[in-house]
Amino acid sequence: MRWIWRGAIAVVIALVVWFILIPQFIGARTALDSLTRLSLPLVVLAVALEVASLVSYSALTWVTLNPETRPGFFTILRIDMACLGINNAVPGGGLTATASKYRMLTLARTRPADAVAGTTVEVSTSTLVLGGIFGVGVVLSLSSIRSNPDYLVAAVVVVAVALLALVGSALLQYFRDNTLRFVGFAVRRIPFISEAGATSLVGQIADQLGAFRRDRRRVVFAVGWAALNWLLDATALWVLLLAFGYQDNIGTLLLVYGLASILGMLPITPGGLGIVEGVLVPALVGFGSPHDIALLGVVAWRVIEYWLPILVAGGAYASLRMGVLRRARRNLDILIDEKA
Repeated sequence: MRWIWRGAIAVVIALVVWFILIPQFIGARTALDSLTRLSLPLVVLAVALEVASLVSYSALTWVTLNPETRPGFFTILRIDMACLGINNAVPGGGLTATASKYRMLTLARTRPADAVAGTTVEVSTSTLVLGGIFGVGVVLSLSSIRSNPDYLVAAVVVVAVALLALVGSALLQYFRDNTLRFVGFAVRRIPFISEAGATSLVGQIADQLGAFRRDRRRVVFAVGWAALNWLLDATALWVLLLAFGYQDNIGTLLLVYGLASILGMLPITPGGLGIVEGVLVPALVGFGSPHDIALLGVVAWRVIEYWLPILVAGGAYASLRMGVLRRARRNLDILIDEKA
């Protein structure tokens, strides 16, 4: 069964690359002429913006975790970098990265319920804020997209998903007992999962979510860091387009960036590889960017935003293995020996 699943993933990736990614590189030879107009100071600025974006995401992680059990910020930054590398290197890597993050956080002495609740709040906040950024782009670009209903349909879908997430959070918060009964009923039919353990974990998550929502300062900071993470990333794309000689409208940029980022979250290819590029390039061209500049700008941005973190992730994980995770593993072995 596993080889069938892997074969299906390989076919999907091949189709995405062949029908979406490769067509964007038609005429790439002429695009290379635009390299002569490249502004290196702007490229350096784009790299700095991406670094700041990654730091902002780790600040979001730090805010959403329970202050009583969360590790230090530098540890969280390295955990996030390692998980970003997993997300960008593994098909459907979002789930694997989330599981790895949970494992590393718990080894860094974060309580399991706090790790799950914090990660849930973090992902939900980040996704909802991205939807809001896309919505702002739609509003600012209404005059340009009235003749193209695809963007309006996408906006409706994003709003619907956001409402479902808010409704789910409200149900867990205000109808806690009924939600726990439903969880118990559901896991009762799943082998190898304890009903008592599942309902206890969900109850602890609900308590942590409630504590987070009541702390308005943490909520404001979480939304702020999530917005900064996305906006710095989008600004890096804008700067790289400018480095090749094209200044995009802010509304258009938020629109196409938001749409590409949302579609890139789909668990089809690692980190949305091929999908993000296949959406961004034609969308930018459709809004007035020369094809060569759109192509080079997007490729340069993906090198910084997608490929470089994979290289950094290896170093981040190695430093964790030599430090925090190594000490946690040693303490766990000592605890097991004492119980034995």
